[in-house]
Amino acid sequence: MGFLRKLLGVGATVGATIAAVKVADQYKENNPDGVQDVNGDGKVDAKDVISEVTRAATEVYTEAAANVKERAPEIVKQAKEAFTGSDAND
Repeated sequence: MGFLRKLLGVGATVGATIAAVKVADQYKENNPDGVQDVNGDGKVDAKDVISEVTRAATEVYTEAAANVKERAPEIVKQAKEAFTGSDAND
C-alpha cells in the first residue's frame, strides 16, 4: 500500500504544480501591463494582486471543470471497460 500512496502523492503534487502554472499563465494573460488598481482604493497593493490571482484561478477552474464535464462520459466508459474487461455497453 505504501507504493500506491506514494504514487498518489506524486500525482497530487504534479496536479497542483500544473494548476499553479496555469493560474500564473492566466494571471499574466489578464494583466499584460501589470496589475492596476482593481479595487478602486487609489493604490496598487497586495489586495489588487490577490484579486487578480483569484480571478485567474476562477477562470482556470471554470475551464477545467467544463473540460472534465465534457469528457466524463468517455472516461466513465473506459473505466468500466477496464474493470470488467469487456465493452461497457454489454
